[in-house]
Amino acid sequence: MGDQTKYSLFFVKALQGFAEGILFELENQIVSAASLDPTFGQPFNTIPDRDHEAMGYRLPDRGDGIPGFIAKDDVLPCPPFAENVPPGKCPVKITYQRVLSDADASFDDNPNNIGIFGIYVDENLHWQKIVIPLPENFPQISHVTLTDTLKGFEVDRYETPSLEQVDNGQAYCLHVGHVGPGFYEMDMRLERGRSLRIRFIKFYPPEFESRYEQIKNAVSSAESSVRPTDSMPVNLYHSHAEDNEYEFPAEMMNHALAFATEWGENFRKPIDERMLRIYPNLSAGRIARLKKLADEAESYILRLAEDELAGNISESDIVPMARERYPWVDERQLYRIKNIGMYWARK
Repeated sequence: MGDQTKYSLFFVKALQGFAEGILFELENQIVSAASLDPTFGQPFNTIPDRDHEAMGYRLPDRGDGIPGFIAKDDVLPCPPFAENVPPGKCPVKITYQRVLSDADASFDDNPNNIGIFGIYVDENLHWQKIVIPLPENFPQISHVTLTDTLKGFEVDRYETPSLEQVDNGQAYCLHVGHVGPGFYEMDMRLERGRSLRIRFIKFYPPEFESRYEQIKNAVSSAESSVRPTDSMPVNLYHSHAEDNEYEFPAEMMNHALAFATEWGENFRKPIDERMLRIYPNLSAGRIARLKKLADEAESYILRLAEDELAGNISESDIVPMARERYPWVDERQLYRIKNIGMYWARK
């Protein structure tokens, strides 16, 4: 939690494999060869940073499942907007599918070779899912994880997942209607140290990308188009009158929430000592207030998970509803506590 990487929205002006005007959320810092150098920032770095080539913004998926970069001049910064982004309306594109082996790092096999044919996206008004038809006697699936490859956190994890019936037999269906636009990787762990890996992109709905021309023509200076550094990721950003009037800075409240919900050796322990390491001037009273705000947010998300189990809401409703009630909670925390809540609700 200490190193909060910031993100911004960018329209693509030129990038092979993508139409002009596609909208992506990316890290808002330029990556250079210098920043990839092990000696970068060290006193003994003898090569001036200015002599290293600027590679551009990090792109988790070039459209073929392989990470790369996009040049600064090939994107147009997009100012934040207040509308919620409906995850179920974000188009899904599979970019990569391979079977990998833990025993052989060079092993890179096509899923067809283990009988998996015709992986496809099934989406309608009620769901979005990646359907993986499985042959008879397919190896048992140990677990499935879904990772946000831009922000590097685990969105979902399913232990011994169940299969669904499709037209031609059984299939594993990865439901993705609840996750917002971004870059994702699914890892399905199989027997003998093998895994099926699928990468996909969820794009912003067309109505968001349609503003590209308007912004392109309206932007008169770089300053007017740069996203505020202290804003939340725009796909989670919701406009409230009190956005700039929180009782505490959002980052401070997220630290309190992370410490209050931490597992392991600090599970349910007082957060005072850990908060003071980061904010040494905080009084005991202010820490107690931060803990109360964190507990309220956690309790609300956990109640939503119970409502989902009771059938009152769907899983895809949990994060948007929590985001509406507590807009200061960052994306990593929303999904983490949602998953914890669904776990406890089913215990």
